[in-house]
Amino acid sequence: MDGVNLTLKPTKKYKTNQILISFTTNIKNQKEITARTLLADLLETTSLHLPTQRDVALKLSELYGASFGTSVSRYGNVYGVNFIINVVNDEYLAETTEILEDTFAFLNEVIFSPQIKDGEFVADIFQIQKQNLQAFLASLDDNKQGKALTRMNALYFRDHLQQIPTVGQLEDLSSITANQMAQYYHKMITEDQINIVVSGDVTKQQVKSALKIMPLVARSHKQLDLVYSQPDSTVVKYSDERENVSQSKLNLAYNLPVDHDSQDRFAAMVFNELFGGSALSLLFQNVREKNSLAYYAESDYDIFRQELWVQTGIQSENKEKVIDVVGQQLSQLRQGKIKQEQLDKIKASMINSYIARSDSQSVDLSKALATSLTGVLTTPKQWIANITAVQVKDIARIANLAHLQAVYFLDGRQD
Repeated sequence: MDGVNLTLKPTKKYKTNQILISFTTNIKNQKEITARTLLADLLETTSLHLPTQRDVALKLSELYGASFGTSVSRYGNVYGVNFIINVVNDEYLAETTEILEDTFAFLNEVIFSPQIKDGEFVADIFQIQKQNLQAFLASLDDNKQGKALTRMNALYFRDHLQQIPTVGQLEDLSSITANQMAQYYHKMITEDQINIVVSGDVTKQQVKSALKIMPLVARSHKQLDLVYSQPDSTVVKYSDERENVSQSKLNLAYNLPVDHDSQDRFAAMVFNELFGGSALSLLFQNVREKNSLAYYAESDYDIFRQELWVQTGIQSENKEKVIDVVGQQLSQLRQGKIKQEQLDKIKASMINSYIARSDSQSVDLSKALATSLTGVLTTPKQWIANITAVQVKDIARIANLAHLQAVYFLDGRQD
């Protein structure tokens, strides 16, 4: 129906069936980012007829030890609350069961029957999960690599919503009330686009029949504004902070405007692997191994936010040397100074990893969700052919699109 999409991935490869239900939307209010993380926690742990975490655990045990969890995700401007359950296929059970129907009945319970009374989440449940999330968000600064990445993004992105981590931020949590959470819940249930993905040894008729238990209703179809992009700035932003850490963190952010549905995305993938995305990369070999300037040096790329970033762990006195050597590696790629043998090894490694991941049911689900959101379908054969076709000139073209925009340094030196 309008706004509700079902993707079926029938396969006999796995002994389990996996079901993913994702509620996705564009967010305009920064507090809602944190609220959706809290909402995911609330809906994972209890429901109206499963009022304690022990009740939820017992119900999963009745489903032959099914595993269940919730998460939040971000695709550019789109935020998702995800429910995923992994349950054994009844073919491997000694007795005849209706486990698929029972599994959807469980999902129906936790998603559509929350502990909301008199227009707000039940107070004790709400406070427990709010305190848990508060402790989690407060602990994020303990991971200095993650902290440096968050600070770099706050420096790089001009849109305030993009500066906020996917899981939200501590300063927005305290003011969220049980009543507001109930309002956020009803907004999500009635307005979000719903993407359902089912993988396993099931038929379309079985899934459609099992889904009837859910009160799914059509919602006005909204074209999700998926990709976040920002124009290059002529001025590079710098930020230095000092903290008592044993290893300084130096992060660099680049604008890399490659569209997620363009042919250039394959060249961008190979470029990132060659730049710093693998142990065969230039950053790993020349920053870490050859010059011994970093404990780690790596790059990654978010195609939905068109951001390329470099993360390094270094000694503080090596900061300028590392910036210089990283720039040299990018310059080398821009000039097309790439050995064909190294490029071939990078592409072969990517293809081998891709084939290995094809044996993961969770990866299959993630790919199917991405296809449902983007409308871009790439078969394994097409993916491998496109990666194989990437040439040195393609890498050079992509490298010349990458422009440094922000440099964040967490300095571990003591006064």
